[in-house]
Amino acid sequence: ILIDMVVYGGWIAILCLAAFATVLFGFGDGNLGSNCNDAYSADCDTVFRARATTFACLTWFSLFLAWEMVNTRLSFFRLAPQDQSLGFLGQIKITWKHVWGNRFLFWTIIAGFVTIFPVLYVPVINTDVFRHTGISWEWGIVFIETVLFFLGIETWKWGKRVFFRRTAKETGKHTGSVESGVFASYSSISRSDITDLEAKQEV
Repeated sequence: ILIDMVVYGGWIAILCLAAFATVLFGFGDGNLGSNCNDAYSADCDTVFRARATTFACLTWFSLFLAWEMVNTRLSFFRLAPQDQSLGFLGQIKITWKHVWGNRFLFWTIIAGFVTIFPVLYVPVINTDVFRHTGISWEWGIVFIETVLFFLGIETWKWGKRVFFRRTAKETGKHTGSVESGVFASYSSISRSDITDLEAKQEV
């Protein structure tokens, strides 16, 4: 888990820095402006747009990472690899079932998507509070980096699956995931178990 945190955090940091540098130095003139942390001016427009692009990337990455952690090893887009008969659409349905199954997480992520727009585009809130401004073509960078984010996360999880398969083959022991290890006692609790426990407590 700690290694995962370092890898995911490092990958997100690299992508965010790349987004900022691309807007500021790649397509911009590299002008960092003057007193841009105190007030917005035309001189700060480029750096404010770079900040907004980075903010959008970081927000999306954080939201998508929550879904990616539905399983620490299996691909988010293939959560039932043992069932070869499902096909692509079947795997997508399984993914949707996991996504929709956790309603609290689902609506939290949707709220994150919705709130990013007023933060970026509502006057005063964007320039005076968050020190960035609305973006336009920069959304292309956000979309591209989101694809790169998924590629990085899925590649790491694929590497973990390969590593643990080889380890299990060499040692002859199955190395279960976190879901089947430390948290197994929690994930295996059914609703009926909870109901029985509540009934006993009332007695």
